[in-house]
Amino acid sequence: MRIIDGDKLNEFEIIIVQDYMAKHRPDITHYTMAPGNECIWVWYGQINEYFIFHDGKLVDVQID
Repeated sequence: MRIIDGDKLNEFEIIIVQDYMAKHRPDITHYTMAPGNECIWVWYGQINEYFIFHDGKLVDVQID
């Protein structure tokens, strides 16, 4: 996993995304995480996932 502009991300939200990826995408071990438009943007290969948080809780994951 690689993080870009990690200082702009919430540490606890990073942990939630890492846990999500380990649980739901166990075969994906190389991915990049960066701040997006009010979300955490994760990409691997040609897949983009947007992790949307509200009040510190993961409320949606959108795949593009």
